[in-house]
Amino acid sequence: MSFIASYFQRFWSEEDGVTIVEMVIIVAVILILIIPTLASLGEAEDAKLKELQEKISK
Repeated sequence: MSFIASYFQRFWSEEDGVTIVEMVIIVAVILILIIPTLASLGEAEDAKLKELQEKISK
């Protein structure tokens, strides 16, 4: 039991685990913002390419 208690005490006092969790949250938020933006840019690019294709085929 002493081993488990000392492990949790060491885990609670160390800052490395907290830093990793913070970095994961930051990366997740960035990806949540970037992925929809890239998807909408892709759709806009498709529309432009279709428009150019229609103009060329006339």
